[in-house]
Amino acid sequence: MKLVFFAFKHRYRYKDLNNFLYSSLYGKYFLLNLGGPFKHLVAKILLNIQFGFAISCDARPLIKNKKSGINFFIRGTNLNIPSNFRHLGNNFVSIKNPFIKEENIFQIYPINIPYSKINDEPKIIFIGGANIDINNKQKILWEKCKKEVLNDFTILDKKSFWKKYLGENNTEDIFVFYKKFKLLLRYEIIKYLKKKFDEKFILIGNDWKNYSINSLPSNFNSNYIKKLYNGNICLDFGSAEGSSSLYSRSNGIIEAGGLILQSKQIDSTDIWGNLENRITFKNFNDLEVIINGLLNNEDLSNNILLNIFKNFENSKNLIEKSLDQIFKEI
Repeated sequence: MKLVFFAFKHRYRYKDLNNFLYSSLYGKYFLLNLGGPFKHLVAKILLNIQFGFAISCDARPLIKNKKSGINFFIRGTNLNIPSNFRHLGNNFVSIKNPFIKEENIFQIYPINIPYSKINDEPKIIFIGGANIDINNKQKILWEKCKKEVLNDFTILDKKSFWKKYLGENNTEDIFVFYKKFKLLLRYEIIKYLKKKFDEKFILIGNDWKNYSINSLPSNFNSNYIKKLYNGNICLDFGSAEGSSSLYSRSNGIIEAGGLILQSKQIDSTDIWGNLENRITFKNFNDLEVIINGLLNNEDLSNNILLNIFKNFENSKNLIEKSLDQIFKEI
Protein backbone atom coordinates (compact mmCIF):
# COMPACT_ATOMS: atom_id res chain seq x y z
CA MET A 1 0.00 0.00 0.00
CA LYS A 2 1.37 3.43 -0.99
CA LEU A 3 0.38 6.55 0.93
CA VAL A 4 -0.57 9.53 -1.22
CA PHE A 5 -1.73 12.72 0.44
CA PHE A 6 -3.67 15.31 -1.53
CA ALA A 7 -3.03 18.90 -0.47
CA PHE A 8 -4.58 22.25 -1.39
CA LYS A 9 -4.93 25.51 0.46
CA HIS A 10 -8.38 26.77 -0.55
CA ARG A 11 -11.64 24.99 0.31
CA TYR A 12 -13.25 25.87 -3.03
CA ARG A 13 -11.07 23.19 -4.65
CA TYR A 14 -13.35 20.58 -3.07
CA LYS A 15 -15.93 21.55 -5.70
CA ASP A 16 -13.46 20.98 -8.53
CA LEU A 17 -12.46 17.56 -7.21
CA ASN A 18 -16.06 16.34 -6.82
CA ASN A 19 -16.18 12.81 -5.33
CA PHE A 20 -12.48 12.06 -5.80
CA LEU A 21 -11.50 12.95 -2.23
CA TYR A 22 -14.42 11.10 -0.67
CA SER A 23 -12.78 7.76 -1.38
CA SER A 24 -9.54 6.77 0.30
CA LEU A 25 -8.62 3.57 -1.52
CA TYR A 26 -7.61 3.33 -5.16
CA GLY A 27 -6.15 -0.12 -5.57
CA LYS A 28 -2.66 -0.09 -4.12
CA TYR A 29 -2.93 3.59 -3.12
CA PHE A 30 -4.30 5.03 0.13
CA LEU A 31 -5.36 8.63 -0.42
CA LEU A 32 -5.20 10.97 2.57
CA ASN A 33 -7.11 14.24 2.17
CA LEU A 34 -5.10 17.18 3.51
CA GLY A 35 -7.06 19.92 1.78
CA GLY A 36 -8.02 23.21 3.37
CA PRO A 37 -6.34 26.16 5.10
CA PHE A 38 -5.27 24.12 8.16
CA LYS A 39 -4.80 20.59 6.82
CA HIS A 40 -2.47 21.77 4.05
CA LEU A 41 -0.07 22.91 6.79
CA VAL A 42 0.10 19.27 7.90
CA ALA A 43 1.00 18.42 4.30
CA LYS A 44 3.89 20.88 4.51
CA ILE A 45 5.19 19.13 7.62
CA LEU A 46 4.95 15.70 5.97
CA LEU A 47 6.82 17.06 2.96
CA ASN A 48 9.56 18.45 5.17
CA ILE A 49 10.10 15.08 6.85
CA GLN A 50 9.77 13.29 3.47
CA PHE A 51 6.86 11.13 4.60
CA GLY A 52 4.61 9.70 1.89
CA PHE A 53 3.99 11.14 -1.56
CA ALA A 54 2.08 14.38 -2.16
CA ILE A 55 -0.21 15.69 -4.88
CA SER A 56 -0.29 19.45 -4.38
CA CYS A 57 -3.19 21.23 -6.07
CA ASP A 58 -2.17 24.61 -7.57
CA ALA A 59 1.35 24.05 -6.17
CA ARG A 60 0.19 25.13 -2.70
CA PRO A 61 2.43 23.98 -1.15
CA LEU A 62 4.98 24.03 -3.98
CA ILE A 63 6.81 20.74 -4.46
CA LYS A 64 10.22 21.13 -6.08
CA ASN A 65 11.57 17.62 -5.46
CA LYS A 66 9.79 15.18 -7.77
CA LYS A 67 10.57 12.29 -5.41
CA SER A 68 8.31 13.99 -2.84
CA GLY A 69 5.33 14.52 -5.13
CA ILE A 70 3.76 16.49 -7.96
CA ASN A 71 2.20 19.90 -8.51
CA PHE A 72 -1.27 19.37 -9.96
CA PHE A 73 -2.96 22.18 -11.88
CA ILE A 74 -6.59 21.15 -12.02
CA ARG A 75 -8.13 23.98 -14.04
CA GLY A 76 -6.19 23.87 -17.27
CA THR A 77 -3.36 22.79 -19.57
CA ASN A 78 0.36 23.38 -19.20
CA LEU A 79 -0.27 26.98 -20.26
CA ASN A 80 -2.06 27.55 -16.94
CA ILE A 81 1.08 26.72 -14.97
CA PRO A 82 2.72 29.92 -13.66
CA SER A 83 5.75 30.71 -15.82
CA ASN A 84 8.13 30.62 -12.84
CA PHE A 85 7.10 26.98 -12.14
CA ARG A 86 7.16 25.62 -15.70
CA HIS A 87 10.76 24.44 -15.49
CA LEU A 88 9.82 21.84 -12.87
CA GLY A 89 9.60 18.27 -14.12
CA ASN A 90 6.88 17.22 -11.68
CA ASN A 91 4.04 19.40 -12.96
CA PHE A 92 0.82 17.64 -14.00
CA VAL A 93 -2.36 19.05 -15.50
CA SER A 94 -5.93 17.80 -15.89
CA ILE A 95 -6.99 19.21 -19.28
CA LYS A 96 -5.56 18.35 -22.67
CA ASN A 97 -4.07 20.97 -24.96
CA PRO A 98 -5.52 20.42 -28.47
CA PHE A 99 -2.39 21.79 -30.16
CA ILE A 100 0.45 20.31 -28.11
CA LYS A 101 0.46 16.84 -26.59
CA GLU A 102 0.57 17.11 -22.83
CA GLU A 103 3.27 14.91 -21.38
CA ASN A 104 1.95 14.82 -17.82
CA ILE A 105 -1.81 14.32 -17.43
CA PHE A 106 -3.43 13.22 -14.18
CA GLN A 107 -6.88 12.03 -15.22
CA ILE A 108 -9.60 11.93 -12.58
CA TYR A 109 -12.65 9.83 -13.48
CA PRO A 110 -16.16 10.19 -12.03
CA ILE A 111 -16.77 7.83 -9.10
CA ASN A 112 -19.60 6.95 -6.70
CA ILE A 113 -22.16 7.57 -9.43
CA PRO A 114 -25.77 7.09 -8.32
CA TYR A 115 -28.04 4.90 -10.38
CA SER A 116 -30.54 7.45 -11.67
CA LYS A 117 -33.48 7.73 -14.03
CA ILE A 118 -34.64 10.62 -16.17
CA ASN A 119 -37.19 12.90 -14.52
CA ASP A 120 -40.83 12.77 -15.60
CA GLU A 121 -40.53 16.19 -17.19
CA PRO A 122 -36.79 16.63 -17.72
CA LYS A 123 -35.25 20.06 -18.02
CA ILE A 124 -32.20 21.20 -19.95
CA ILE A 125 -29.66 22.53 -17.44
CA PHE A 126 -26.63 24.74 -17.78
CA ILE A 127 -24.80 26.24 -14.82
CA GLY A 128 -22.01 28.66 -15.62
CA GLY A 129 -21.00 32.20 -16.33
CA ALA A 130 -20.78 34.31 -19.45
CA ASN A 131 -17.87 36.55 -20.30
CA ILE A 132 -17.84 37.60 -23.94
CA ASP A 133 -16.13 40.97 -23.61
CA ILE A 134 -13.48 41.07 -26.32
CA ASN A 135 -11.06 43.59 -27.80
CA ASN A 136 -11.31 44.97 -31.35
CA LYS A 137 -8.82 42.51 -32.81
CA GLN A 138 -10.73 39.55 -31.36
CA LYS A 139 -14.05 40.99 -32.51
CA ILE A 140 -12.86 41.45 -36.10
CA LEU A 141 -11.54 37.88 -36.28
CA TRP A 142 -14.67 36.42 -34.66
CA GLU A 143 -16.91 38.12 -37.23
CA LYS A 144 -14.67 36.81 -39.99
CA CYS A 145 -14.76 33.18 -38.88
CA LYS A 146 -18.01 32.99 -36.87
CA LYS A 147 -20.01 31.20 -39.58
CA GLU A 148 -17.29 28.59 -39.95
CA VAL A 149 -17.14 27.96 -36.20
CA LEU A 150 -20.91 27.67 -35.83
CA ASN A 151 -20.99 25.15 -38.66
CA ASP A 152 -18.49 22.89 -36.84
CA PHE A 153 -17.77 23.59 -33.18
CA THR A 154 -14.76 21.25 -33.16
CA ILE A 155 -12.87 23.47 -35.58
CA LEU A 156 -11.55 25.54 -32.66
CA ASP A 157 -9.51 22.50 -31.59
CA LYS A 158 -7.74 22.27 -34.97
CA LYS A 159 -4.38 23.89 -35.47
CA SER A 160 -5.06 24.32 -39.20
CA PHE A 161 -7.94 26.66 -38.39
CA TRP A 162 -5.76 28.96 -36.30
CA LYS A 163 -2.94 28.86 -38.84
CA LYS A 164 -5.43 30.01 -41.47
CA TYR A 165 -6.45 33.07 -39.45
CA LEU A 166 -3.45 33.82 -37.25
CA GLY A 167 -0.53 32.43 -39.24
CA GLU A 168 2.40 30.84 -37.44
CA ASN A 169 1.74 32.38 -34.03
CA ASN A 170 2.99 30.47 -31.00
CA THR A 171 0.56 28.41 -28.96
CA GLU A 172 0.30 30.92 -26.13
CA ASP A 173 -0.79 33.66 -28.54
CA ILE A 174 -3.34 31.31 -30.12
CA PHE A 175 -4.71 30.38 -26.69
CA VAL A 176 -5.63 33.99 -25.93
CA PHE A 177 -8.02 33.84 -28.89
CA TYR A 178 -8.95 30.19 -28.28
CA LYS A 179 -10.29 30.81 -24.77
CA LYS A 180 -12.29 33.86 -25.82
CA PHE A 181 -13.75 32.08 -28.87
CA LYS A 182 -14.80 29.08 -26.76
CA LEU A 183 -16.76 31.48 -24.54
CA LEU A 184 -18.26 33.23 -27.56
CA LEU A 185 -19.31 29.84 -28.92
CA ARG A 186 -20.90 29.00 -25.56
CA TYR A 187 -22.87 32.25 -25.76
CA GLU A 188 -24.12 31.44 -29.26
CA ILE A 189 -25.22 27.94 -28.21
CA ILE A 190 -27.03 29.23 -25.12
CA LYS A 191 -28.77 31.90 -27.19
CA TYR A 192 -29.85 29.24 -29.71
CA LEU A 193 -31.18 26.90 -27.02
CA LYS A 194 -33.03 29.70 -25.25
CA LYS A 195 -34.89 30.40 -28.47
CA LYS A 196 -35.66 26.73 -29.18
CA PHE A 197 -36.36 25.34 -25.72
CA ASP A 198 -36.97 28.33 -23.47
CA GLU A 199 -39.60 26.79 -21.17
CA LYS A 200 -37.61 23.60 -20.74
CA PHE A 201 -34.24 25.34 -20.34
CA ILE A 202 -32.93 26.29 -16.90
CA LEU A 203 -29.94 28.63 -17.12
CA ILE A 204 -28.07 29.47 -13.93
CA GLY A 205 -25.61 32.36 -13.78
CA ASN A 206 -25.73 36.08 -13.00
CA ASP A 207 -23.66 37.12 -16.02
CA TRP A 208 -26.17 36.16 -18.70
CA LYS A 209 -28.45 39.09 -17.92
CA ASN A 210 -25.61 41.40 -18.94
CA TYR A 211 -26.12 40.07 -22.46
CA SER A 212 -29.95 40.22 -22.44
CA ILE A 213 -30.43 36.50 -21.74
CA ASN A 214 -32.75 35.63 -18.85
CA SER A 215 -31.22 33.40 -16.21
CA LEU A 216 -31.57 32.40 -12.57
CA PRO A 217 -29.06 33.77 -10.04
CA SER A 218 -25.74 32.03 -9.50
CA ASN A 219 -25.84 29.43 -6.74
CA PHE A 220 -22.67 27.63 -5.68
CA ASN A 221 -24.24 25.34 -3.10
CA SER A 222 -23.13 21.81 -4.03
CA ASN A 223 -26.37 20.18 -2.86
CA TYR A 224 -28.43 22.60 -4.94
CA ILE A 225 -26.32 21.85 -8.02
CA LYS A 226 -26.50 18.07 -7.56
CA LYS A 227 -30.27 18.18 -7.13
CA LEU A 228 -30.61 20.27 -10.28
CA TYR A 229 -28.41 17.95 -12.34
CA ASN A 230 -30.00 14.70 -11.17
CA GLY A 231 -32.32 13.17 -13.77
CA ASN A 232 -32.08 16.15 -16.12
CA ILE A 233 -30.32 16.81 -19.43
CA CYS A 234 -27.14 18.63 -18.44
CA LEU A 235 -25.12 20.66 -20.94
CA ASP A 236 -21.35 20.78 -21.01
CA PHE A 237 -19.41 22.72 -23.63
CA GLY A 238 -15.99 21.61 -22.45
CA SER A 239 -13.42 23.71 -20.66
CA ALA A 240 -12.45 27.05 -22.18
CA GLU A 241 -8.87 26.13 -21.24
CA GLY A 242 -8.53 23.08 -23.51
CA SER A 243 -10.28 19.99 -24.81
CA SER A 244 -11.06 17.12 -22.41
CA SER A 245 -14.21 15.08 -21.92
CA LEU A 246 -13.63 14.54 -18.20
CA TYR A 247 -12.84 17.52 -16.01
CA SER A 248 -14.46 19.24 -13.04
CA ARG A 249 -17.80 20.21 -14.58
CA SER A 250 -18.44 17.01 -16.55
CA ASN A 251 -17.41 14.77 -13.65
CA GLY A 252 -19.77 16.74 -11.40
CA ILE A 253 -22.70 16.22 -13.77
CA ILE A 254 -22.08 12.47 -14.00
CA GLU A 255 -21.58 12.05 -10.24
CA ALA A 256 -24.88 13.84 -9.62
CA GLY A 257 -26.79 11.40 -11.84
CA GLY A 258 -27.28 13.89 -14.68
CA LEU A 259 -27.57 12.93 -18.34
CA ILE A 260 -24.59 14.75 -19.76
CA LEU A 261 -24.81 16.26 -23.24
CA GLN A 262 -21.35 17.44 -24.29
CA SER A 263 -19.73 19.20 -27.22
CA LYS A 264 -17.21 16.92 -28.92
CA GLN A 265 -13.74 16.98 -27.39
CA ILE A 266 -10.47 15.66 -28.80
CA ASP A 267 -10.78 12.55 -26.60
CA SER A 268 -14.55 11.95 -27.00
CA THR A 269 -14.12 8.60 -28.76
CA ASP A 270 -11.70 7.28 -26.14
CA ILE A 271 -13.84 8.34 -23.18
CA TRP A 272 -17.36 7.67 -24.43
CA GLY A 273 -16.96 4.78 -26.86
CA ASN A 274 -20.38 3.68 -28.12
CA LEU A 275 -22.01 6.55 -26.25
CA GLU A 276 -20.20 9.21 -28.27
CA ASN A 277 -22.80 9.72 -31.00
CA ARG A 278 -25.64 9.62 -28.49
CA ILE A 279 -24.43 12.35 -26.13
CA THR A 280 -21.94 14.53 -28.04
CA PHE A 281 -22.56 17.23 -30.63
CA LYS A 282 -20.54 19.44 -32.96
CA ASN A 283 -23.17 21.77 -34.43
CA PHE A 284 -26.64 23.14 -33.75
CA ASN A 285 -28.39 20.44 -35.73
CA ASP A 286 -26.71 17.62 -33.76
CA LEU A 287 -27.63 19.33 -30.52
CA GLU A 288 -31.27 19.94 -31.37
CA VAL A 289 -31.82 16.41 -32.72
CA ILE A 290 -30.30 14.80 -29.60
CA ILE A 291 -32.27 17.01 -27.20
CA ASN A 292 -35.57 16.40 -28.97
CA GLY A 293 -34.89 12.66 -28.91
CA LEU A 294 -34.19 12.71 -25.18
CA LEU A 295 -37.17 14.90 -24.32
CA ASN A 296 -39.56 12.69 -26.27
CA ASN A 297 -38.24 9.24 -25.38
CA GLU A 298 -38.01 8.34 -21.72
CA ASP A 299 -36.70 4.83 -22.45
CA LEU A 300 -33.88 6.25 -24.59
CA SER A 301 -32.89 8.69 -21.85
CA ASN A 302 -32.90 6.00 -19.17
CA ASN A 303 -30.89 3.67 -21.40
CA ILE A 304 -28.24 6.36 -21.87
CA LEU A 305 -28.14 7.10 -18.13
CA LEU A 306 -27.64 3.40 -17.45
CA ASN A 307 -24.81 3.21 -19.99
CA ILE A 308 -23.11 6.27 -18.53
CA PHE A 309 -23.28 4.52 -15.15
CA LYS A 310 -21.76 1.35 -16.64
CA ASN A 311 -19.11 3.32 -18.52
CA PHE A 312 -17.54 4.39 -15.23
CA GLU A 313 -18.08 1.29 -13.09
CA ASN A 314 -14.33 0.72 -13.26
CA SER A 315 -13.33 4.28 -12.37
CA LYS A 316 -11.38 3.40 -9.24
CA ASN A 317 -9.13 1.08 -11.24
CA LEU A 318 -8.72 3.77 -13.89
CA ILE A 319 -7.69 6.30 -11.23
CA GLU A 320 -5.23 3.74 -9.88
CA LYS A 321 -3.72 3.60 -13.39
CA SER A 322 -3.55 7.42 -13.43
CA LEU A 323 -1.61 7.27 -10.17
CA ASP A 324 0.61 4.52 -11.65
CA GLN A 325 1.39 6.89 -14.51
CA ILE A 326 2.48 9.57 -12.05
CA PHE A 327 4.86 7.20 -10.28
CA LYS A 328 6.17 6.00 -13.63
CA GLU A 329 6.96 9.56 -14.72
CA ILE A 330 8.46 10.47 -11.36
